[in-house]
Amino acid sequence: MKSELYQKIFFAIIFLALILVSFLIIKPFLTAVLTGIVFSYIFYPLYSRICKKITNKNVSSLIASILVILIITSPLFFILNTVSKEVRITQTTYKILKQKVTSKQFLEECQYDDRLICKATNYISDKANDPQVRYYLDTTIDNATSKIEKIASNILLSIPIFLLNLFIVLFVMFFLFRDGEIFIDKIERIMPLKDKYRKHVFKRLNNMAYAVIYGTIIIAIIQGTLGGIGFLIFGLSSPLLWGVVMMFAALIPYIGSSIIWFPASLILIFSGYLNLETTLIIKGILLMLYGIFVVGTIDNILKPKIIGDKGGLHPVLVLLGVVGGLSFIGFIGVIIGPIILAMLVTFIKIYEEEKE
Repeated sequence: MKSELYQKIFFAIIFLALILVSFLIIKPFLTAVLTGIVFSYIFYPLYSRICKKITNKNVSSLIASILVILIITSPLFFILNTVSKEVRITQTTYKILKQKVTSKQFLEECQYDDRLICKATNYISDKANDPQVRYYLDTTIDNATSKIEKIASNILLSIPIFLLNLFIVLFVMFFLFRDGEIFIDKIERIMPLKDKYRKHVFKRLNNMAYAVIYGTIIIAIIQGTLGGIGFLIFGLSSPLLWGVVMMFAALIPYIGSSIIWFPASLILIFSGYLNLETTLIIKGILLMLYGIFVVGTIDNILKPKIIGDKGGLHPVLVLLGVVGGLSFIGFIGVIIGPIILAMLVTFIKIYEEEKE
């Protein structure tokens, strides 16, 4: 009897140790693995449709995986290209503005002008002549430049890591498309739970995953629409195009749609200052405020509500799951975080039922 107990304890210790070591091995690529799992869940209907036309599972899985990568990366490259153009326009506008503001002609024009722009220019000109202010500005600009250079070099160095992670995502998707049903069936069978609880856990997992993905897409559409309306109100060109771009950008955690509306508001402010047009400056400031308080806050207010209603999880837990997941495992944590908390709530309920 004792020998059987020792065998069970020994097996449990070895099993837990293997789980821990396996986690440490996978940890550097955890985000890529989880991304592959999430994408395979989202795009499984696409794989099912391909399977109807191509019966070979290997070929169907490969085609579906490549299509998913193209669907995900194409808008991302488009956004990066668009943003880089915006940054170049902003830099050019700023250089022209700096040359004009520092020129004697501009200062002479503003000397007897009571407009807000000229008042601001005269004030800045007076302050700029202060040695302490000049030292502070030079130091700030030098620090900002060095940080930007460091970020740029880090991005270049991270390209091989990005490609490796992309390969892992593709690899995980391929096998989950092909063997996903078998994999889920095995997990379901080894779960030490009663049949009714086992089915409930998987149903809850599926509902929550659907709710998080559904909620994220809905919020992105709302943010893109509001962003496009903002561009229309404040007179920027191609509001429909920029609305669509912001819709895709809203899916990117940390940055979101601000990667579009923030540079746009700066361009308006610089253009107004450059052309001595107070209206453009006001529009730029209003667009920035609109982006912060209207477009930006939608994510924090509506997302927990939508996901909570669809997934049956309290909005506070949804918010904590999104923020905590984001800080713990990166961008994919936006989806994984609320799902993990939903599973915790489910297991607590199972424990309560068993206790009774």
